[in-house]
Amino acid sequence: MTKPGMRPTCSIAKNDDISRAVFEALSKIELPDLTGRNVLLKPNVGRKAGKDLGINTSPAVVEAVFDYLRSRYRARYYLGDSPITGVVSREAFLASGYEPLMEREDILFVDLDGRRPLTLEIHGGRILREVKVTGYFNDFDYIVSIPVLKMHMHTGATLSFKNMKGMIYGREKIRLHQLHCPDEIKQGHKELDIAIADLSGVLEPDLAVIDAYYAMEGMGPMAGDRKKMNTVIASADYLAADLTALALVNLGIEHVPHLKLISEKKARISSIDDIETIPADISPFVTEFKPPPTDIKIYNRRVNLIDAGSCSACLSSIFEFLKNNEPLIREYFNEYGRLNIAVGKDIPDPPGDSFMFGNCTIHRKKRGVFIRGCPPTQSSIKEMVKKTV
Repeated sequence: MTKPGMRPTCSIAKNDDISRAVFEALSKIELPDLTGRNVLLKPNVGRKAGKDLGINTSPAVVEAVFDYLRSRYRARYYLGDSPITGVVSREAFLASGYEPLMEREDILFVDLDGRRPLTLEIHGGRILREVKVTGYFNDFDYIVSIPVLKMHMHTGATLSFKNMKGMIYGREKIRLHQLHCPDEIKQGHKELDIAIADLSGVLEPDLAVIDAYYAMEGMGPMAGDRKKMNTVIASADYLAADLTALALVNLGIEHVPHLKLISEKKARISSIDDIETIPADISPFVTEFKPPPTDIKIYNRRVNLIDAGSCSACLSSIFEFLKNNEPLIREYFNEYGRLNIAVGKDIPDPPGDSFMFGNCTIHRKKRGVFIRGCPPTQSSIKEMVKKTV
C-alpha cells in the first residue's frame, strides 16, 4: 500500500507475448521480500468457462506472475479462488486451462471453500458488520489479486478489488446481493456497491496484477464481447491499478461506485492524475470499450424479461441461454407467445405463465414454472422450456 502523501505507482506493459508483458510490468514496481512467506495467487476463476474468453483470468498471465515471483523469492506459493454458487472450483480452473499450472510441484492449488470459514468483523461498515471468508485466510501472508479486466452489468467493472470477493466463503457471496438498508445509508448508492466497499476494511490485496490480455467489454461479467488488448497493469496499490485499468478503457472512478466509495472513505486517490504511471504517457495503451448498459433490457420481441434485484450470475445465464437457443425460443413463441422470464429477489407478481428463474424467485414459484438453481444451469433451463413446447 502507498505511504501517506506519496503518489502510488502503477506499471503498464503491452506485448503480443503476454508473459513478457507480465515480467516487464512487475519489474518496474517495488515489491517486498517475500522469502519464507505464504503467497496466494488469486485469479478470477469464478465460472466454468473456456480459456482466454475474457470471462476468467488467463492462465498464461497467472503462470507468468508466478514465474516472476518464484524467480526472485523463495516463498510458498498457492493458487485458489472461490467460484459462484453451484460451480466446483477445481472444475472451473481445469475448464479455463489451468491444468499445467495446477500440476506443478512448486505451487499448491487450494479450493478456498475447502475449509470451514472464518468470520471477520468489519469495523465502520455501512451495511456489513461481519463477513465469512475462506478458512485458509490466515494461512496467507501476501495476496496477489489477478483479475481479468471486464465490464460488469451491476457494478460497472470488476477489477482487482472486486476480485477479492472470491475470498468470501461459498454462499456468503450471495448475501451481498440480498441486503437492504434505509435511504439515509444508501445516499443514492446500491446496497451491493456499499457492501463491496465495506469489504475494503478486511480484504485489501497486497499486489494487483490486472490481466488485460483478453478483456471483456459490454455485458460483462459473462455475456459481453471479448477484446484482445495484450496488456498487463501492475501496482502494489490496488486502487491505483483499478483506476489505471479504467483509464485505459476511457472510464473514470464514477463508473464503478464501489471504488468511488472506497476512495472517499479512505481519503485516497480518485483519478489517473493522482497516479504515477510507468510509462507516464498511457495513450498508446488506451482502447475504446463499450461500457455495460445502465438499463438492462432484452431486445427480442419473443422474450419479456422481468428483473428486480437480480445478480449477475442469473442474468448472465439468461443471456447465454437466449444467445444459444434461438430455435427453442422461436418454437415456444409460435406456440404460446412471448417467453416471460422473471428473475431477482424483488420481483412483483409476474404473468402466470412466467419462468421463475433462480432460487431468489421461490417466493413466486406458484406464478409459473420455477427453475431451481443459483444460478440455474443451461441444461436445466432448456429442459424446463422444452417441457412446455
